[in-house]
Amino acid sequence: VFALLAIFAGCSKAPEAEMTAAQESLTAAQQVEAETYSPDALRMAQDTLNAANAARAEQDSKFALFRSYGATKDMYVRADALFKQAAQTAATEKEKVRAQVEALLNEAQAVLDSTNVALSKAPIGKGNKADIELIKNDLAGVGTQFGDAQADYNGGRYMVAKGKVEAVITKARSLMGEIAAAAQK
Repeated sequence: VFALLAIFAGCSKAPEAEMTAAQESLTAAQQVEAETYSPDALRMAQDTLNAANAARAEQDSKFALFRSYGATKDMYVRADALFKQAAQTAATEKEKVRAQVEALLNEAQAVLDSTNVALSKAPIGKGNKADIELIKNDLAGVGTQFGDAQADYNGGRYMVAKGKVEAVITKARSLMGEIAAAAQK
């Protein structure tokens, strides 16, 4: 009888340490921006944590001698591992995106430089003077976008910077085409 009571008592203790570890791993995953860089892994971990919380609530509602937290404990341990995996994946992906953005920033700078050179060499005549002025204004705006992208990169917002720098490259290349068309006039 005492052995049975000991077994029941051992299983009836809520897995507080495992729950705390899972919560701490969730916080760590959020700090490395797992929701941005590994959203699927984070969502799976959160689903597991939610299931563990639901299982715990179900066991808490039972009479003390009939509670069994074994499966709940396992779910918290699994959620903890999944959060750690999501954090690791996010850190790896963030570094990958950082390297991509750094390369894109270098490419954008080169495209902007060549666009500025092409614009300075474009002949300004009666038929294309207005076009050249519009291109200058557009190029100034692209330069501002490039500065914004660099600021986002320096601030660690790599995904935001990536979108902006890709737009800068596209627009600068488009302006190169406009310069060529204006020069032909």
